[in-house]
Amino acid sequence: MTDNPLKPDPIARYRAVLESLDPRLRQAAKLRALYPIIEPQVAAGVPHAAIMEDLAAAGLPVRHNTYITTLRRWRKARRQAAEEASQATATPAVEPDTTPDSKPTAPPLDAIQGRPSRIQTPGDLRKIRDMRIDLDALRREGLANRAKTSQNTETQHDKE
Repeated sequence: MTDNPLKPDPIARYRAVLESLDPRLRQAAKLRALYPIIEPQVAAGVPHAAIMEDLAAAGLPVRHNTYITTLRRWRKARRQAAEEASQATATPAVEPDTTPDSKPTAPPLDAIQGRPSRIQTPGDLRKIRDMRIDLDALRREGLANRAKTSQNTETQHDKE
């Protein structure tokens, strides 16, 4: 199909990949294996319909809906993997100081992270639903509050 002798025919490349795959795989799995070959063609401006014709000629007839849905899911997975990789390199893991002389860090003031001050919008309700709750910090906070109230009641009884 192509006039360039350096680049093999896309149908031949599709067939080579398809032959290396297990024939029992679903169409979507086969398409995911082919997308690294398909994506540069799409970027070069080859119409999706032409790619689907080439896939059918290579022995993988797919419906337009299956092709587009699988393509979107594949791109989304690649995008998420790239974001996770960039976050992993942007925030290097800090190893905790394990020397015996080091003092433990103070617990956070709020055991419940992301708590809105007031509920005014549906977004505030979503924040409450998605709150991160540190149960250990919540326990320490409760124990500290109990200790304060018991000390306050003892000092009041001593004054009387």
